Amino acid sequence: MPNRFIFSLRFSSKVFLKMAVLAFAMIVFMTLFRLNLYFLSVFHATPDAAFVEIAQSFLAGFRFDLLIFGFLFIPLYFLVMIQAVLQKWPRAGFLFYKVYFTIVWFLICALTFVDFFHFAKYGKRMCFADYNSWNMQSWLEQFQSMPPNQSWIFCIITVLLFSLGYMLVKSLKFGEWKDEYSPQAGSKFEVLWRVLLPLVMIVLAARGTVEAHHLALEHSEVSLDKVINEMALNAVWCFDK
Repeated sequence: MPNRFIFSLRFSSKVFLKMAVLAFAMIVFMTLFRLNLYFLSVFHATPDAAFVEIAQSFLAGFRFDLLIFGFLFIPLYFLVMIQAVLQKWPRAGFLFYKVYFTIVWFLICALTFVDFFHFAKYGKRMCFADYNSWNMQSWLEQFQSMPPNQSWIFCIITVLLFSLGYMLVKSLKFGEWKDEYSPQAGSKFEVLWRVLLPLVMIVLAARGTVEAHHLALEHSEVSLDKVINEMALNAVWCFDK
């Protein structure tokens, strides 16, 4: 029997997939931010660090970055599911998702930019108290305390990565919702996995681990060197700490 709902639900899976690909690209960009942090700051502070520790720090960092997007996807999941149930896919909804990712990416880049200069001077991420006391004068002092080439390189990298992320969001195509019946009715199992699979993946990403306890500060402690451990974190995760 033709089923309009299953057609809408299948379309929601396509929307989730496109969002997931975009999020993965942004996580890769966050890894590139961390790579710049390593070469412009951490490398000089830890010349004798073992390669294994550096690799573990980047791996832990990927998990912390994934955690951020896991939380960011929670409201998106419910919005997309509501649209799937209502069988309404207006273009305004797709525009909202693009604006959402643009704002998210801008905030990630802005926090990462400010955090970089603090990290370069103090060897640690900024926490909430640091943001409360932050001002342009303190940032300018941190900027000027670094070698000019390093400061400007990171400025250029930040603009470049933000631009790349924005271009990806702008080019995102969700497809057209066609108000027609699906030729296949779809089974209860298909409905179940299309509803639950995205939710399970989002929850796992937001937890950052499959272990009993969610991702925490101790998961960044891969070395006896505090600077390497701090590198595994990200500016967004540390913002409210």
